[in-house]
Amino acid sequence: MQPEARISRAIQKRLKERGAFCFKVHGSEHMMAGLPDIIACYRGLFVGFEVKTATGRVSDRQVYVHKQIKRADGEVHVVRSVDDAECVLDSIDEDLDSTS
Repeated sequence: MQPEARISRAIQKRLKERGAFCFKVHGSEHMMAGLPDIIACYRGLFVGFEVKTATGRVSDRQVYVHKQIKRADGEVHVVRSVDDAECVLDSIDEDLDSTS
């Protein structure tokens, strides 16, 4: 299993433990290029996670799609570890809990 795939599986496991619905996007000729690796719904919010290794880079197409998601009021984050993904969820929790 590739390093990015291991990170992705661990992140999905943690997302589910935190109550998120999530799935892995498997790229193919039938799938839109540039989608985040993991699509999640967390506390009613659309959140995309682009999983990269410590040295991985985001492609121009991914940057373009991420901008489209943000324009639609979704969230998308580049994460390199489970801890990075946890920080995203913690930030969402803080934002939502402070407004309720």
